[in-house]
Amino acid sequence: MSAHHKKPRSAGISVLIYERPLHPELVSAHIRRTRLVGEFDVNIWLLNNGGHLLAITGPQTICELCCFPSKTLPDRGLLQRIPCKGDKLYDVAMGDSHHYYLAINEEHVTDTLYENSVAELLRIAEEQAGVVAQRKNELDETEGLSVVVTQLHRRAVHIESFHLLRHAHVLVRTQSVIEPSR
Repeated sequence: MSAHHKKPRSAGISVLIYERPLHPELVSAHIRRTRLVGEFDVNIWLLNNGGHLLAITGPQTICELCCFPSKTLPDRGLLQRIPCKGDKLYDVAMGDSHHYYLAINEEHVTDTLYENSVAELLRIAEEQAGVVAQRKNELDETEGLSVVVTQLHRRAVHIESFHLLRHAHVLVRTQSVIEPSR
């Protein structure tokens, strides 16, 4: 007797890294916030269908777009397109003075873990003054939750995002760090 193991499917989200800001009309944002973190302006947009856009502006600009890919997104200024499947790492110099690091993790969750994650992410957002977008269905169940928190550690900027998607039973987490070059 053979056993068939089904691999979990990816949610289909990718992270696109640009070396320039994107025009606001290219993405549909539910919430927009700006935070000054150290010497950087961090524009946080939580997207309507889950995902985020971070435009990090300081001595150099980097734009991180976590979304379902679309043919309307430009290739001009695109440094990297990274599918959010499994664990990924990416880094690039931001001019001569800073470096940008990105870690991506996609985790498949059960129904119970999904509900527990909703409560935990809302707690994290409240404790760390995070930006939150929660999408509910007609039964008042959370269909999707996006949370972005920013922190300054010494001279490094840390940005964490969490995207919980019920339809895919997946939690996508990104960690971005911008720190001065040594």
